[in-house]
Amino acid sequence: MSDLDLLSPLKNESPPAPSELMTTAGSLRALRIARGLSLEDVSMRLKFPAKHIEALESESFDRLPKGLALKALVKNYARLLGVDSASIENVLQPYIGKVTGGISAHTSTRTLGAHHAEKNSSASSSMWIIVILCVVIAALGIAMWQGIFPTSWMPAWMLGAVK
Repeated sequence: MSDLDLLSPLKNESPPAPSELMTTAGSLRALRIARGLSLEDVSMRLKFPAKHIEALESESFDRLPKGLALKALVKNYARLLGVDSASIENVLQPYIGKVTGGISAHTSTRTLGAHHAEKNSSASSSMWIIVILCVVIAALGIAMWQGIFPTSWMPAWMLGAVK
């Protein structure tokens, strides 16, 4: 290469590498086009309306959803394009707001409610056993009374009660 080649500007720019920080939401459009994705492709993949993606790319933030939905749109769109979403989230922080809580913050199902089933488990299980035994005894009694139960299966001491 000659010195003249080094001083001349590049004629064809390559799309930004995935490791580069995105500074504006509008640069997402250039990256999407460079990846060969149409607005409809992105809309179908992200499960967001094309009008929201177009509003994000044109930086019409007042037409975007607010809160958690906007944060999900930005994260998923950045992941689809292979870029970091942190810089875009910083720009959109006034529209996203403070997103706290949610099921993802919990590490165990025991923290989801004040309901404790362990305290009554022995009492409730013994109650169910008693109910089931009463139903079985009643069903056997009715079967013997109606003559459905074979007398050959009965012990000798019960045969006198049935006859």
